[in-house]
Amino acid sequence: MDSKFDSKESKDNTLLNKILLCIIAGILAFILIGTIIGLAGKKNKTPQALISQGKAVSLMAPSNTREISYFELGTIRISCASADSEEGGSLMVITPWLAYPAGDTVFYEELSRKSGSIKGIFQAYFSARTKNQLLTETEEKIVEIIIEEINSDLALGKISSIYFTDYLFLE
Repeated sequence: MDSKFDSKESKDNTLLNKILLCIIAGILAFILIGTIIGLAGKKNKTPQALISQGKAVSLMAPSNTREISYFELGTIRISCASADSEEGGSLMVITPWLAYPAGDTVFYEELSRKSGSIKGIFQAYFSARTKNQLLTETEEKIVEIIIEEINSDLALGKISSIYFTDYLFLE
């Protein structure tokens, strides 16, 4: 009688193990399918992606539609040179974005990699000049000089223009 009881208990354990394995396999399949759906449906919501998808419009877009904009530099705060040695210089806030050829993903990656040095070029240019010098220079001249410096640092392409969303002096 003891062996019948052991056999029944063994069958029950085997059945229980099969049920537990099916539940675990179901949970793993659910997680895997959810992950695949989540990654496939993930949307890139950067300004550049939204503009290229036609879901957003840049108010300052270049007139040449063969160009796209690099927005990832963000807002840069810079202390300008002081006019006299006793006072500190003015604080300046700029938000630049760069125009480059549309569809050039390799160049976009280079811009992303070198964004720190590009910010440094902006900081070096504006911090070397006083507020009065910057106010007397034309925007075209400033943009021309900075484009030349940035393009000399780039190897895989060239930016065609620089636009400013913010260009403010703070007192």
